[in-house]
Amino acid sequence: MRKSKVFTVLSVMLVAGTVLSACGSGDSSSSSSASASPTPGTPASTAKSTDTGKQVTLTVATNIVGEPANVLQGIAKSFEQENPNIHVEFSAPGAEYENIMKIKMASNSMPDVFSTHGWAKIRYGNYLLDLKDQPWVSQLDANIKPAVTDESGKVYALPIDQDKSGPVYNADVLNQYGIKVPTTIEELLQACEDIKTKSGGKVTPIHIGGADSWPIGQFFDFMASSYFVSGNKSFGKELKDGSFDWKNFDQLPQMFLDLQKKGYLNKDVLTAKYDDSAKAFAEGKVAFGFYGPFLIEEAKKTNPNVKGGLMPIQAAVAGDKTTFAGGEKTTWGIWKDTPNAEAAKKFVAYYAKPENVAKVAKAQVLPPGIKGVAVDAGDLTKDFETYKDVPVFPYFDREYLPNGMWDVMCKNGQDMLAGAITPSQFSENMKKEFDRLRAAK
Repeated sequence: MRKSKVFTVLSVMLVAGTVLSACGSGDSSSSSSASASPTPGTPASTAKSTDTGKQVTLTVATNIVGEPANVLQGIAKSFEQENPNIHVEFSAPGAEYENIMKIKMASNSMPDVFSTHGWAKIRYGNYLLDLKDQPWVSQLDANIKPAVTDESGKVYALPIDQDKSGPVYNADVLNQYGIKVPTTIEELLQACEDIKTKSGGKVTPIHIGGADSWPIGQFFDFMASSYFVSGNKSFGKELKDGSFDWKNFDQLPQMFLDLQKKGYLNKDVLTAKYDDSAKAFAEGKVAFGFYGPFLIEEAKKTNPNVKGGLMPIQAAVAGDKTTFAGGEKTTWGIWKDTPNAEAAKKFVAYYAKPENVAKVAKAQVLPPGIKGVAVDAGDLTKDFETYKDVPVFPYFDREYLPNGMWDVMCKNGQDMLAGAITPSQFSENMKKEFDRLRAAK
């Protein structure tokens, strides 16, 4: 059995590597697609410059999903039309992106252009070309600039937009049942109970597409800062120096499990996907989504009239402040060893155009990463103004957990909801991997 499993894993890796390489074949007849094979590959073009007129193939990969990925792909197609000698192999593999990129880093065979998904400096820094000579650098917004630059002046990536994220709510549902936007965990739990009771179970308080795993990680990433960092009692120092007592973590997985036990989560949480969350939100069958503003835009594909609102992450303790999670969102970095550097720079600069920045930021319903770009945030324009002074904390896993812990949070969350582990075992598993990954680093 063990040999069979090993053979299967090796076979999958071999196939993945073969397909990844195929993406850079330079075949200009193949089409780019946001739902293409999750296979950003090694470029193998016959030209290293766009000035020769020879065909250049750029491999481009993003972690972005849903409608925002379609917007990115649409801009890539427009770029191709304006640059007929540059073909773009576009890949948006979703949940598999991080694992694919780890394999690519291990083999030093990166896509020409890729999304840094919050890790421009810490994880991908040694793989990225310095973009400080690009004309758009002078227009970087001051709020996001520290996330993609360092003290030496290196610019790691273009931040097309910047994350200022928190849970979202269906405004019609809250209005129908007389629910105020909750600002504390206690208020959130009471809102869930009221919605469940008043709707007779017809409306799910919180919908999570747990089959995709990353929505569970998103929930924990949002709430962990509230529980352990942003309040009156902060464990930030202990988390960074490795002395954090992981028994303190028990309260967060316990809270998550209680949501399930009390019927506040969708019953199919372990089989539902992100698309199901967006559809339920659009149909008024769910009140809250712990995703970010992009869930609203995804829901509008089903129901253009759905009214959504953004709310800060609830405070875990009464008297603490609400917060947002922030940092990098939609970015493009360039592999330092790409043989197509000039074409890649041209591609990235195309996304820095104000009209393209506006398209991407609107799709994500987020502020732009470039100064002087007006973004139509629709229903959320008022929310961004209302909450403009709410502090923004870096995503918990990016700031306080070693590389690799994201998958640990996701998997343990799934296992706990399935009844395979308890909240305390969740914390024990987090500690074990935390210590192991810190030691490895």
